Amino acid sequence: MKINIITNIEAFKALKEDWDILFSKSNCTVFQSFDFNYYSWKHELISDNRNQLAIAVITINAIVVAIFPFYIDSNKQLRFINDVHFDFCDFLTKETINFSVVYSYLKQEIDFKSIRLINVTQETNIYKAINELNTKHKVILSISEYSLLHVGKGIFPYNVPHYRSHQKNRINKAKKKYKERQCQIVSHEQHSFPKKDILILKERMISLGIRKDNFLTNERLLLIEDLYNSGIIIINVIKKEGQVNCANLIIKKSPSEFIFWIDLFDGTQMINIVSYINFIETISSQRPVDINFGRGRYFYKYSNFAPKFHVLYGMYIFSNIWQKLRFIIFEELKGFARLVYRKLKK
Repeated sequence: MKINIITNIEAFKALKEDWDILFSKSNCTVFQSFDFNYYSWKHELISDNRNQLAIAVITINAIVVAIFPFYIDSNKQLRFINDVHFDFCDFLTKETINFSVVYSYLKQEIDFKSIRLINVTQETNIYKAINELNTKHKVILSISEYSLLHVGKGIFPYNVPHYRSHQKNRINKAKKKYKERQCQIVSHEQHSFPKKDILILKERMISLGIRKDNFLTNERLLLIEDLYNSGIIIINVIKKEGQVNCANLIIKKSPSEFIFWIDLFDGTQMINIVSYINFIETISSQRPVDINFGRGRYFYKYSNFAPKFHVLYGMYIFSNIWQKLRFIIFEELKGFARLVYRKLKK
């Protein structure tokens, strides 16, 4: 087994063919695809010169068998590329990899103080690898949730067996209220990237206080446009009299698997929920589908769609016991502050 560290964008780009082959043989999400990682680095992370690329490529007999899409941030933390905006993080592999060997090599060859791996599910390669790593300086925490809904082929919401009457009535009421709106699924095969509409909705959300001023930066928009043109992202759009009211950026994992990623909408009441409903209705009329609502246990998700929630983990490895203790204390203080905030809001 040979380990090589990719540290520049030219070598990163040259890795595409091997990455694509490995991705096709790996049980990974679309967030581990070459395009997602390369364009994230090219358009966002590379703009901060304190970030350092550190992709670990594992080869056996000159064949790439594993890729760890890492970088080192300004705090000297080893992380997955664009982990904050990737709903699910992991490394790619088609072989059983001894992570303790990889970890030892990384410590010798590159300069980092700790490892921070977030948005990890229990089924991932990295969860198993870190869980089995023999070190006293690791911490594994539940940090968030994601939610899934399986929808059978048919008429939504009647094709979801566990929906009760009140849930079906809620969905049908929302559909009826906005039945005059024009709904359309936009993809790169038929339509150019609707940048103007997205910018209008972005500014509308900021002006209404729904999002902060740094929402959807120019760099992020370049990333999204490249992903759209690559066929990874499709967009569900709702219009009225030619004016766009909502645009959901949806990751198309396969013809039957979709992830709601970024939502843009104006101040029209329930328009985002109606857009979700229309998309699920359209797609599930053709075939059974699995809908991933992404990260977070938000009220609109469980009250309207009743998906099943699953845990996302954060996995941290520190250089010494003092780093670990400082992290644990800080997390406890954050938890206490959140509890106080919730009580004050009541």
